[in-house]
Amino acid sequence: MVSDSLSSTEGSGGVTATAPLKTYTEKFNELFPYYLSIGMTEEQYWDKDNQLVIAYRKADELRMARKNQELWLQGAYFYDALCRVSPILHAFAKKGTKPSPYLAEAYALTEKQAELVQEEKSKKVFDKGKKMMEGFMAQHNQKFGRK
Repeated sequence: MVSDSLSSTEGSGGVTATAPLKTYTEKFNELFPYYLSIGMTEEQYWDKDNQLVIAYRKADELRMARKNQELWLQGAYFYDALCRVSPILHAFAKKGTKPSPYLAEAYALTEKQAELVQEEKSKKVFDKGKKMMEGFMAQHNQKFGRK
C-alpha cells in the first residue's frame, strides 16, 4: 500500500518510525515568503528560471555578510573612539589629561588601500628626513659662509 509517510529504522532495536513527506508544492509554498522577503517577485519565483532562486539566495548571503562586516567595522570605530577618550573617563585622571585625537583617516579595508597608506607614511618619513637634511645643510653652509 502506498502512503504519504516514509518509514525508517532507528537505532539497533529496529524501531520503525514514520516521517511525513512534503510534496514539492508544499515545499515551494513554504519557501515562497522567504524569497519574497529578499526581493524576488511572485512572477520570478513561480514562472521564471529555477536557477534564479539560487542567485537570489546567494545575493542574500552576500548582502548579509556585507552588513555583518559593516556592523563589525562600526563597532571597531566605536571601540577605538572609546579607547582614545578613556584616559579622561576614570575618576582618578590627572588634571590636564586629554583624550587621544580621533583617527585622521578611515581604516584601510583592502590591500590596495593599505599599500597606499603605507606609501603615504613612507613619503612623509622621507620628506621629514629631507627637510632635516636641508636644515642641517643650510646651518652648515652658514657656518662656513656659503650660500
